[in-house]
Amino acid sequence: MKPDVEDRLSDSQRKSSPAITMMVAIVAIAVIIAVWLFSRGEPEPELAATEPVQTAAPEPEPVPELPPAPDIPEPAPVPEPAPEAPEEPAPPPPVSLETSDEELRERLAGAGDSEILDSALSNENLVERGAGLVDSYSRGIVLQKLLPLPKPDGEFAVVEANGLVTIDPSSYQRYDRYAEAFEELDTAALVASFHRFRPLLEQAYQGLGHPAEDFDNAVIRVLDEILATPQIDTPLQVKKHVKAYKYVDPALEQRSGLQKQLLRMGPENTARIQAQARALRAALLQDGP
Repeated sequence: MKPDVEDRLSDSQRKSSPAITMMVAIVAIAVIIAVWLFSRGEPEPELAATEPVQTAAPEPEPVPELPPAPDIPEPAPVPEPAPEAPEEPAPPPPVSLETSDEELRERLAGAGDSEILDSALSNENLVERGAGLVDSYSRGIVLQKLLPLPKPDGEFAVVEANGLVTIDPSSYQRYDRYAEAFEELDTAALVASFHRFRPLLEQAYQGLGHPAEDFDNAVIRVLDEILATPQIDTPLQVKKHVKAYKYVDPALEQRSGLQKQLLRMGPENTARIQAQARALRAALLQDGP
């Protein structure tokens, strides 16, 4: 049966009870000894059966004045033990390529909530793919097969008017969900994952023929490539070329594949992606593992 709340002792009561119990025991023993000593006087003599002799009552002895005595102080409260400092959590064990996919999915699953992210994380060998993407994007090359993602909805469309062919603004909407997925990514989670997997990413990057220590530079180059994409709010002129369209403006056509892809996403989507790239760049250069 559990004791009632009133029956429980507080911490201070539990810790002072041994001292109180000892004091009570000492006082009780002293009283018992005193009673025992005063009860062991000589027995009174038996009197003969005669008339009682009337004697004067003895004068009462004066009660001596007792010296003042100090009060018995209450036992000093036992100080609460100082709380122990919380133990620092042990650092996570080194990650390996064999277990990297599972841990990377767990870490980045909370970084965003989109079909695009889920599709990206469903691939295998994510570290190697990530290093390959950084390598290609840092050189402005878009390798779509390296990390398959859902294709944009609908078809690329153009508008023909006054002898000019421009990208139909409705085509920009095909990329809205890509921009949203990138925009909503948790920057802190991305930075933490980068530092956690950095040794493996550098190892994979070295496997592509580059110095391992250059991997972080390649990451910044990717972000700089995104930020260097021009913001063009006017209709973009294009011309048909074999199976695709090219930009009429030679300055735009000479841009890297990554920047030309961003231009095809429209100025609003490009601005959203650039805002995230800017925040990620600042966090990577400021934060440590």
